[in-house]
Amino acid sequence: MTRISSSGGTPTRASQSDTSVAAAQPKPEVRKPAVTSQDSFSRPTQKGVERAAVAINPDEFVPGPTRRDVYNDLDVQKIRSQSNSIRSFSEGEAQPRTREDALANADRLLGGANFLKLSETAQGANITRDAKDVNDAADTDPASPRHQAAVAEVEANAALEQEALDNLSPEERQQYQEVRDGLMAVEPAGDPVATLALQKLLLEGKLPGEEALGGEGDLLDQLHTLQTQELGEGIDRGALLSDVVQELATPESVNQRNKGTCAATAATIQLLMENPAEYVRLVAGLASSSGEVTLADGETVMKREALGAEAKGGEDVRSESQELLAPAFMEVANGDKDYQDKTDAHYEDGKKTHSGLYADEFDRLAEAVFDRKVDTVKGIGGAEEEAAAWELIQERTAAGESVAVGMTWGSGGHQVVVTGTGVDPKTGEEYVEYTNPWGRTERMPKDEFLSRLNSMHTRPEEKGKELDRAPRHPDAPDRIARTG
Repeated sequence: MTRISSSGGTPTRASQSDTSVAAAQPKPEVRKPAVTSQDSFSRPTQKGVERAAVAINPDEFVPGPTRRDVYNDLDVQKIRSQSNSIRSFSEGEAQPRTREDALANADRLLGGANFLKLSETAQGANITRDAKDVNDAADTDPASPRHQAAVAEVEANAALEQEALDNLSPEERQQYQEVRDGLMAVEPAGDPVATLALQKLLLEGKLPGEEALGGEGDLLDQLHTLQTQELGEGIDRGALLSDVVQELATPESVNQRNKGTCAATAATIQLLMENPAEYVRLVAGLASSSGEVTLADGETVMKREALGAEAKGGEDVRSESQELLAPAFMEVANGDKDYQDKTDAHYEDGKKTHSGLYADEFDRLAEAVFDRKVDTVKGIGGAEEEAAAWELIQERTAAGESVAVGMTWGSGGHQVVVTGTGVDPKTGEEYVEYTNPWGRTERMPKDEFLSRLNSMHTRPEEKGKELDRAPRHPDAPDRIARTG
C-alpha cells in the first residue's frame, strides 16, 4: 500500500458526524426525539434506538492544507530550529538537551498537541490533540518540514539515545538497532518520524517493555520479530513497521479512517495503552506467512483477511497495521457471522445484517483479546444512572485505566475510549477526555457526554455498586447485560 497524502481525493462514504476543521464552523447538532428505526440491525433502548457503533471520520480527504496542517508546519519549523540549536552546544550557543526536552518535542511532533485546542466539533467537544496519520506521505519526503524536523530531532537525541541503550543488554541493543535500521531503510528516504517514535519509546522506558499477554516476548522482542520474520504476500515490511512504531508511541493516532470500525478500533487503542507488546504480537501474527495468531484467551484463532484493492473495494487509506487488524477484530466480534471489509458489513447466510458492532459484540472481542470477562452497563438514561456511571468512570480513570463507552452520535452510534475527567479552570465546567478512533483526543462537557452515553464496558469485579442500586428505568430492560 502506498503512503497516504494528506490532501486530495473524494470521500467514499457520507457521514453526519463531524465537519472539517478547514471548513466554516458547523451549526450545532440538533437533538431530535428518538424514533424507531426500520433498520434490521437497530434495537430499542431507553434513549431511543441502539445502533451498532459505526460512525466514521468525514474529514479524510479535504483538498488543500487544513488548519492542522498549517499549525503543524509552523510548529515543526520551530522544533527544527530548537534541534539545530542543540547541535551547536559545543560552541556554547545552547544548553544540553534533557530527556524531558526530547520527549516534549517528540510528543508535539507526533501527537499534534494543543494545535486545535479551541476547535469545536459538531458534538460539542473540543479537539485537544490531532495526531498526523501514521502513513502520511510527508514522513518519508525529504522536502517536507515534518521529515526535516524529525531528522533534526533524531540527531539531537543521539546522546540521550545512547545513554538509554547502555542500560539494555547486548542482545536488546542489537534488537533495537535492527528495528531502527529497518525504519531508516523505508523507501524512498527513510522514515525519521518513525525513528523518532522509536526513540520516544526508548527514552520513556517502554523498551524492552512488559511481556505480551499471549507470551512470546516483551515489546522489543515483538518489534524485532516484526522486523525479521517472513511476511505474507503483498505486505510492505517497512511501511508496516513504521506505522506500528508510531502507533505505539502515540496511541491516539490509531484511526479507523473510511471504515465503520470504531468499536474494533477502540479495542485496539485500549490494547495499545494496556499491553503494547500484545498489540505488536497480534499484528505480527496476521502479517506472518501463516496469517493467523491465537488471542490471549488461548482459544480464539484470528486470521488475516484478504488484502489488496479488489478485496477492499478500492485503495485502503488505513495504516498498514489497521488494514490487518481492524477487519480481523470485526470477524472475531461478530461470532458466526461473516464480516466483509469491502462492503464494511456483516453477513449471515449471504444476507447483510448490520454494520459496525453492537455492545455485546464488543464484549466478545474484548474478552478474547484481554482474556477477562467484560460487563456492559446498558440503557443508561436516568439522572441517578448517569451520576453512578460518571462516578465509576472517575474511579477507573483515576486508577490509570481506560473505559470504552458507546455514545449517541449524529443519527447513529459511536465508540470512544475515555481516559480521564477534569474541570476547566476558566469556566469551572466538568469535562470528560477521550480518545476518538478518528485519530485524535477530545474533551466534551460532562452534561453533553452523559446525555449521549448509552453503554459502558467494564470488568465485572469493578462494576459500580451504585449502578446496581440505581432505580431501574421503566424503558430500560436488560440494563446490565453480560456476554459469554
